[in-house]
Amino acid sequence: MEKTRRRESTPLTWITGIGKAQLVFMAVGALLLLLFTWIAFGLDDPDSVIVPLSTTALCLSSLAGGIAAVRCTGDGLLSGLVSGTVSLVLARTLSLLPLPSAAPEPTQVFLHLCLIPALSVCGAVLGKKRKKQIRHRHH
Repeated sequence: MEKTRRRESTPLTWITGIGKAQLVFMAVGALLLLLFTWIAFGLDDPDSVIVPLSTTALCLSSLAGGIAAVRCTGDGLLSGLVSGTVSLVLARTLSLLPLPSAAPEPTQVFLHLCLIPALSVCGAVLGKKRKKQIRHRHH
């Protein structure tokens, strides 16, 4: 029977793993926003879909960040929670840019506070490698 080595969890692996997860969070978010912008401009009233599409991009990028966090660190829920918290801080910091469209409404802020860490944890659960179970057949 083949043994698999578990990656040792050190502070350095955590920092680099969470950093890589943030790169995935930002890259997936940027790509989805570009795609959704292209979709929105093809509609008669693009303003009506800006909030739902941007929220969808945020949710999917948080999920991808959680998956990347657990794959890079090897740890489970904690890596998703840490990644989600860091993603939340990054997203909130970017919203402080002095752009008129960058200021979210209070309901959006509350939604971000709830969704980003929660979906990152869900991504960590989904992305966790599971041990293959051996099924025995009874004759």
